[in-house]
Amino acid sequence: MINTVLTYRHALHEITLDSDYGLTSQYLSADEWAILSDLRDILLAFKDATLYFSRDSATIATVIPAMDKLDSMLATAIITKHDGEQKTFTPAVKIALVYAKKTLNRYYAKAYYNRVQRICLILHPRYKTSYLRDNDWDEEDIESAKQDVRDVYESYCEFWQEILQAQSERNSSEPDRTALKVCHSVSLAGQ
Repeated sequence: MINTVLTYRHALHEITLDSDYGLTSQYLSADEWAILSDLRDILLAFKDATLYFSRDSATIATVIPAMDKLDSMLATAIITKHDGEQKTFTPAVKIALVYAKKTLNRYYAKAYYNRVQRICLILHPRYKTSYLRDNDWDEEDIESAKQDVRDVYESYCEFWQEILQAQSERNSSEPDRTALKVCHSVSLAGQ
């Protein structure tokens, strides 16, 4: 809708100036048009993120990288336009960006310390721990995320040990130890 309004800016300008239409109270000043243009550019980034996460192929591992991109855009208050020129926002929009960044940071903190998010990020073939290092995560937090992966894996191995033990007791035969060997060798490799 904002795109349409900006596309027909000159026509809307003429209509709102003409008192015959009774729309003079709706007239937008040059500053208001600039704010509207800035908002379109900002909202486009959020629209892209929303559409991305609405797709069937979106994954949990991509949440933090997408939030990092939005955070970077909000922090710099600059968006690169299609022609390569950089645009600085109006003061009113910059103030709104400060509040948007605070809100995004609250959600980012929840994602940052979410065990599932961190595990998915580390296990994702594209990101792994290199993404965390490239984005200045504390080494302590990286180790904590790696430990989360180990803990979940070990609990998985314990679960399978219990299942194999129960099968062994029911069948009174020797259980298949392949899963246990894999769990044991992987847990040793992670140490």
